[in-house]
Parts: sequence; C-alpha cells; structure tokens
Amino acid sequence: MQKLHHIERTLFPFVAMVRQESMKLALILNAINPQVGGVLIRGEKGTGKSTAVRALAEILPKIDVVKGCAFSCNPHIFTELCPYCKERVLNREESLAGRKNGIERRRVKVVDLPLGSTEDRLLGSLDLEKAIKFGKKELEPGILAEVNQGILYVDEINLLDDHVIDVILDAATSGINVVEREGISFSHPSRFILVGTMNPEEGELRPQLLDRIALHVEVKGIDNIDERVSITLLRNEFERDPVGFRKKFEGESRRLAKKIEKAQQLLKEINIPDNILMLICKMCKELDVEGHRPDAMVLKTAVTLVAYNGRTELTQADLKKAGELIFPFRMRANPFGSDAAADEIIDQLVDELSKDMDDFFPPQDQDKPDLESTEEQKEKVEGKTHRIGTPVQIPKDMTKRKADRKMRSGSGKRIKSLSVGRKGRYIKHNIPKGVTSDIAFDATVRASAPYQKTRRMNKVSDHAIIIHKEDIRGKVRQSKVSTLIVLAVDSSGTMGALDRMECAKGTVFSLLMDAYQSRDRVAMVAFRGNDARVILPPTNGVELAKKLLTDLPTGGKTPLGLGLMKALNLIKNEKKKDETIVPILVLLTDGRANISIIPGADPMEEIEKLAEMISLENIYSIVIDTEVTKSMKFLNFSFGFAKDIAEKMGARYFRIDQLDYQSLGSLITMEKNFVLNKIDKKAG
Repeated sequence: MQKLHHIERTLFPFVAMVRQESMKLALILNAINPQVGGVLIRGEKGTGKSTAVRALAEILPKIDVVKGCAFSCNPHIFTELCPYCKERVLNREESLAGRKNGIERRRVKVVDLPLGSTEDRLLGSLDLEKAIKFGKKELEPGILAEVNQGILYVDEINLLDDHVIDVILDAATSGINVVEREGISFSHPSRFILVGTMNPEEGELRPQLLDRIALHVEVKGIDNIDERVSITLLRNEFERDPVGFRKKFEGESRRLAKKIEKAQQLLKEINIPDNILMLICKMCKELDVEGHRPDAMVLKTAVTLVAYNGRTELTQADLKKAGELIFPFRMRANPFGSDAAADEIIDQLVDELSKDMDDFFPPQDQDKPDLESTEEQKEKVEGKTHRIGTPVQIPKDMTKRKADRKMRSGSGKRIKSLSVGRKGRYIKHNIPKGVTSDIAFDATVRASAPYQKTRRMNKVSDHAIIIHKEDIRGKVRQSKVSTLIVLAVDSSGTMGALDRMECAKGTVFSLLMDAYQSRDRVAMVAFRGNDARVILPPTNGVELAKKLLTDLPTGGKTPLGLGLMKALNLIKNEKKKDETIVPILVLLTDGRANISIIPGADPMEEIEKLAEMISLENIYSIVIDTEVTKSMKFLNFSFGFAKDIAEKMGARYFRIDQLDYQSLGSLITMEKNFVLNKIDKKAG
C-alpha cells in the first residue's frame, strides 16, 4: 500500500519557552531516562502544554534502530526484536548490532495519537495490498509499532475513549503489542514513554492511567506582566519568520541536547546506597501511597535529576524534587489535595526522615513549614467556623463497574453499553446474525482480501474486489449512558447547630470522591434564607465542587421546597439536552422546612407535592437525614421530618450517623444497576 506523507511541522523551540520550569524539567527527565515513566501535564488552556511536548522532539537524544524495520526494533537486545528481525538474526547467526548496514541512528520520535484514532490505527490491521495482490495475511503496522522506543503524545488524554485507553495500558504494561484480529496473530515490541496533556475542567483521567504515568505537573498562566509581554513578542516573532526564529535558538538547543546526552552517560556511574532506598520506602509508607510503583518511580526520577545536574551523589533536594513530581496526587486519599501543601509536607518529611543520615546528606538550612496547618480545612461563615467532617470510607470493590453486554439505544457519557441501530461510535465489527444494514465496509474488505486472487482465477468479474455473503461484517457500536448526581444541600441556620454542617460536608465530600472515581457528572444545589441556587452546574470536574463546598455558608431559614424545585428543574433541563441520562438526587437535610414557595402556604404541603412530582419523574432519590449526628446519639430523639419526605419521594432513607456502616459508594452503584436494569427491560 502506498505510504502517505504528512506535512512537516515547524516547531517552536523548546528552549525559547518562558517559565513553566517544572513542566520542562519533567519532559527533560524522561528524555534522559525513558524508564522514569512518562509525564502528565495538567493545566488551563493556552499555557503551552502542547507546544512544549511537540518542541521536545528537537532536543531528544539519538537511538539505534534496525534499519528498514517498521517496528523500530532495538538492535542491541534480542528479546526486544520483532519476529521479522529475530528471523534475520537466527538465519544469519549474527546480531544486527554487529552489521553496520543493519543499524540506523536517528532521534527519538514523538508520535501524536489523535483523539479520533480507531483500534485498527492504534494496534495495526490487515495489509490490504498484500492480501488482495498476493493472498497473504500480514500486519500493516499501527501507531504502537511506530512509537516503539519513542514518545507517545496524547493531547487531551482525558477525552480518550475507554477502549483506546485499555489498549494503551496493555501495551505500556507489557512493552508488547499483541494483535489478534482478522485471521492475524502477531506480536511486536512497543516500548514507549507516555506523555499526556489535559485540562482538568474538561474531566478527569481514569485512575489506572493516572497511576501508570510517573510525573504529574500542573501548569498555570503566568501573572507577571513583563513575562506575558515576552511570551507575546516571542510568539509573534516566530509566526512572522519560523525558520529565522529557530536559527536564533539553534545554539542553545544544541547545548541542551548535548547536556541530555551527557546525563545519559552519567546515569551508569551513579550508585544508590541502601540507606537512600530505605529513606524512599519510608517516605512512601509515611505518605500512605498505594502500591509499590511509586517507590521505584521516585528512585529513578531522583537518579535522573542527579545525572542532569552533572553529579553522581544524591542530595535532599533531589529526593524532594522527585517527590514533588510524583507524590501529590498519590499521597492524598481523595483528589482534592493542595499542591502547595503537598510540597511542604514532602519537604518536611524528607528533612525528618533523613536526620539519621547526616553522614550521607550534606547539611542544608531550610525553613520548616508548619505541617499542622495543612491538616485541617476550614471555612469562615457568618463569624462561625465549620470544618469539613471525616469522609465516609468507600470500599473500592463497590465502585468498580464493567461495561455490560446488553443492547441499548441512545448515547451518553459514562456507563458504556452496546447500542442498537446506527447510534453510537463504531468500535469493532462482528459476523452479523441475519441481514444487517449497518455494514462495516473496512472489515468486510479485509475479510475478503485474502481470497481475491483465488476468486479472480475461478470467476471472471469486472469488479475491483469480489465480495461474497460470508465476507459481510456488521458494525458494533458503543454508546455511553450518562450519570448525573444532583446534590441538594440544606445550608440553613439549623444545619449550623451542633455539628450537622460538619457531618453534611463530610458526606458530600464522600459523594464527590465517588463521583470522581466513577467519572460521573455532579451538580450542587444549596438552599438557605429565602433562596435556592445552583452553585455548581453539571460538571465532571470536582476541584471547583470542592472549593464551593468549602465556601458554603450556613444561616437563615430553611426553604426546602425551593431547594427541591430547583433540583427538579435542573434535572428536567438536563434530560431535555440528553434524554438518556441517569439522574440521581441526593438530598441532605434535617427536614425542618419553615418557609414556603408561595407566601402563606404550608411549607410541608408544598414539599409533599414536590416529592410526588420527583417520584413521578422516575428520579431515583436518596435522602440523608442530618438531624441526628454521631455526637447527638445520646438524645435518642428525632422529629423524623426527613424520613417523611423520603417516603413521599419514594427515596432511600439514611441517617447521617449510620453512614459509617452504609457505604455511599454502594448506594450509588446499586442505584445505577437498578436504573440500568429498567432500561434493559425496555430495550429487550
């Protein structure tokens, strides 16, 4: 098949970028040592994330590859050769590295993975040209072949489809791409550095992929006016004369490239004392990180930092910097940790744990941050402080969901399901049962390709490709059912009494953590005084939700009816936009309504009517009664207003003091299964 050529991009020089030192350092460390484990760059739009990654190509070191190999095999390691290269070595009984004409030296490649990439493009597929002309079943290499010994760059990595992420994870874990499709069984090396960029406002990344990427960097827009002016001037100069601009920075780029190559050589000379390994493992244990992968990541990153700085001995600063790039998202039990606070904790932890290692570490005079100040999150509300209470523990096995194999119509965002008809994204093909109108033409042609030579010999036809009935393949489409969790939070004056608001915030905090892990959309309605407001429109970003929760004030009357009406209208509006969403209404209140929607009306009668409307809309609801908290159990008394509301709504009812024993994660999971089963029955 004729190879297509792409227009070569003129890249903005890496060394010309202003500030963003952590981002540049993380990329350089991976260029020096591919075993560091990749980079995830998070930040708002227009902060140079994509520009930096693409510009990295010009300073990357050179590597040896097998000349003419489509899989960019490493000629120095036999186990990292593709089947074709292994066959060449075995037949000639010599290594590829021993033949000068068998090796090509080139720079490490940065390969872009477009968001719309299919599994065929990623994994590789049947080579149609060889199949049609010669009747041979051979693999046409995909992106995972091209990126071997290179860098796989995914812009907006958080928007990738889950099935594509699964393929990337498999290859990244094993270093091998296995292709089993269309009569082809083939495997080849695919060792690459994964570099992703994302905007957290557009949604979070799957935890499995988050854990796989070693270094995490957050970038923000620069506030300094002089530096902003410098960025604008540099960009304008580059756009006017890209070639001349690049020549201006050629010398500096070459110096950085040489520094990277020198650091690669220095890596081999660095020895790691046992006490350093002990210190790193103690850091991981003290910070309660999950698994053993972070231990190795910190060690590799610290060693690479030493080599980059032209040294052979580790210092406290190396461990601290490595920890700042690796620990922040791993050390927190939820996604709401503060990066600044995390840096301070890491710095002090290294100082404290290394006190017994003064003989190894050179003394450093550093101000120790106040660790205690990072342990409590507080809010100032009407002269009264309510901290966020202890979150409810959510067992991990209760939050795992798998794509069911039921057929559904519709499309959405979160829970994957196979679709009926022509709706949804084409993900793969199958052999249809009966007649199908949704034909997978690419798979059909590939299925018929190996037989074209034989069919032409046996039958005269003017058709370029002869298709038989048994070649027909149908499209398998996948859509996703969106889950929307609407939190209606009572923030009236009665919630400020005792520790109700503290417990309520801890409960909402738990719900937000579960939504983050499940990648659901979340909205928040708060009601107090004479008003109810949507303080958080539906979103899958939870950082803003956490901030709004922290700043949520208490005080005033309880317009419970207004809160329910606002939540109901929000759900109705979202269902108009996407009728397939699964809405979940979670009401946190003590049920003491004392203000009506219509002046002079009975608040409780209004609430009963609204509760019936919510029930008729088939909105699954959960009512969490905040009247009695754990510290108030001794009272042994409750008015039961919230329980009455739950009965009218047909909602699941729980008291907030019981939530240590009833997992909120299991409640949400049960609700999803319940609603999806109802959809299955309708579709069936």
